[in-house]
Amino acid sequence: MAVGGHSDTTLDEPTQVLEFTVGDERYCVVLDSVAEIIDRQLSRSLPDAPPHVVGVMDYRGVTTTLVDTARLLGVGSNPEASRVIVFDTGKEEDDVYGWLVDEVYRVTDLDPRDVDDSPFGDERTRGIVRTDDGLVVWVDPPTES
Repeated sequence: MAVGGHSDTTLDEPTQVLEFTVGDERYCVVLDSVAEIIDRQLSRSLPDAPPHVVGVMDYRGVTTTLVDTARLLGVGSNPEASRVIVFDTGKEEDDVYGWLVDEVYRVTDLDPRDVDDSPFGDERTRGIVRTDDGLVVWVDPPTES
């Protein structure tokens, strides 16, 4: 089954995803893309940064870009969110970044039959997941901050 916007991605078996909230909305990302979940750290702002970049923080000795996930996903702005999902692209040391989120909800197995194609036509949105307690937007983290 092709998943919204990613016709080259086929899901034949359950995939583990991490669910989180940004404001009142629930999202998920593939768990394999997550390095760690941490409490928000002290950060420094960056001059001339894109609007969705809050600043940088130290994560295990690596300067890590901190992203206002609400702004990145187009659902407002919450630069004061308290949790950080850390992603590491694995390419280079500077390819580590953190998404600010309000709450990390759970890790769950995603059944491909529960995924509907994304109605947004947005490259970051893989689909909408139907769960027992509502809808979850499945997003891809960017390959760079």
